[in-house]
Amino acid sequence: MKNNSQVSVVGSIAYDDLVTSEGSKNDLLGGSAIYFSIAACNMSKVSIIGSVGEDFKKKDLELLESKQINIKHINHSKGTTFRWKGSYVNNSEEPETLITNLGVFKDFSPCLNEDIKKSQYVFLANISPLLQKKISKSLINPKRIVGLDTMNHWILDMKEDLEFVMKDINILFINKIEAFLFAKSKSIEDSANYIIEKGPKICIIKDGKNGSYLYVKNNETFFCPSYKIDKLIDPTGAGDSFAGGFFGYISNINEPTIEDFKEAMIYGTAIASITIEGFGINNLYNISKNDICKRVKEIKNQLIMETK
Repeated sequence: MKNNSQVSVVGSIAYDDLVTSEGSKNDLLGGSAIYFSIAACNMSKVSIIGSVGEDFKKKDLELLESKQINIKHINHSKGTTFRWKGSYVNNSEEPETLITNLGVFKDFSPCLNEDIKKSQYVFLANISPLLQKKISKSLINPKRIVGLDTMNHWILDMKEDLEFVMKDINILFINKIEAFLFAKSKSIEDSANYIIEKGPKICIIKDGKNGSYLYVKNNETFFCPSYKIDKLIDPTGAGDSFAGGFFGYISNINEPTIEDFKEAMIYGTAIASITIEGFGINNLYNISKNDICKRVKEIKNQLIMETK
């Protein structure tokens, strides 16, 4: 992999309180931009664009810096950091939101500097489509590859804005339930084709423990199985870790092909599987490239077995 690979992520930085069947944890460093950055930094240099409040801990900034993540684009504002409390007790894959306090994230509206605007690889995490649109319109690299994530709330309340920003991006990351909601369909293939008609050249539909699907504008498809974990501890951040692994890998390639995107899905799957075997970012923070490569190899072996 090349040494000058770089990816930028725009998203939430938060503190999470979690309730799972494996126990409860409070004040965990989280947010989409955090999970993405720590997942991607094993393979690429990462710049994180987000907002934190006066209560954000110095040790957490130092944690990010220890992973060589560029934190100079984190905005420090008066107020409190975004806080979220969720429970997985009734559903191990979809959380029940108990408390949401947006804090300074409510007014988050970054102005990108020239270096970020020139980024070739950018991930717009789960934020308002209006903000995603503003950021995507400011990007100027002609070879840019922009990924976007979304959620049910934006699909239901801001679908037109979401469709507008989708015209400017390359890859949409979306889970199966969201894809069905967006396309008003019960078919993964039909949903993906509907999404691609809206602009993205690639649609990646995540289906939790069942794996993930890649659909390309030219009708090429790819299925990546999930990694068989020993025990699910905390699903928080799985999708953002997947995207981080995906972009961490692909950012090493100047002009990626469809085969490269397939490989990136395997890396994303491997890293996400490590994330969910621990609370918060605990496992993610401590992984090595060898840990990732070991799981990548096992997923590839699984793919070989399934094609026989």
